[in-house]
Amino acid sequence: MFWLILSITTNTLLLLILKAFPSFRVNTLQGIVVNYFTAGSLGFLLSQNPLSFTELFHQNWSWVPPIMGLLFISIFLLLAKTAQTIGVSVATIANKMSLVIPSSIAVIFYHEHLVVLQYIGLFLALIAVVLSSLPPGKSDIPLRHHLFLPAIVFIGSGAIDALVNHAKKLPIADDQLPVFISSCFFVAFICGTLFISFRVTTGKDKLEWKSIPAGIILGIPNYFSIYGITRALGCNLMKSSALYPVNNMGIVALSAISA
Repeated sequence: MFWLILSITTNTLLLLILKAFPSFRVNTLQGIVVNYFTAGSLGFLLSQNPLSFTELFHQNWSWVPPIMGLLFISIFLLLAKTAQTIGVSVATIANKMSLVIPSSIAVIFYHEHLVVLQYIGLFLALIAVVLSSLPPGKSDIPLRHHLFLPAIVFIGSGAIDALVNHAKKLPIADDQLPVFISSCFFVAFICGTLFISFRVTTGKDKLEWKSIPAGIILGIPNYFSIYGITRALGCNLMKSSALYPVNNMGIVALSAISA
């Protein structure tokens, strides 16, 4: 239960920090990239069984970090874009209602079973994403944008959760878990650094030093948000098809109360 509570708490803190970025005029992209370096470094510092660079490629989970790293940076940026153009509530619902994807994959591929009420809940989660994405009245933003951005965030977030669940079933030893998570974050950091370098060299952006402390603050809960849910999956507290709904709805509820 501790790991589940840690996941819910740190994910909520993550959303609140991201929401505060514009108020402090923090460059969102640069803050997110620094955050990934911080989270990656934290995992290696906490690792009790550090692996050499060559050993990383011989692990049965070595194919997961490149995919997850790309998804991390892509979905984080799309999540910020959705929040800024459509609304924070829409972004949060699209992000956390993605529990439909890992829960469905757990039923199809891992042969977990759901009761009728759980199937109804997953269906209602899909409806919630669609209805929350629709503009309440006339909007300057085209309807396709209202639907497209939340849909991509929904699919991408669900893919990340499904990959985390699958990686835990490979399995990953507890003493290698920090290294696994750090590897994912460092891939995201490298991708983000390349993107920032391109924008800076082409004159579309400039480096802002206040992004460094902001990214460090963001990176600490970001690491523990992934570490918490991964450890919760390995504790057999409940089936993953039930754990993700409890985790994500807990984040939505705590985020609403905290905000």
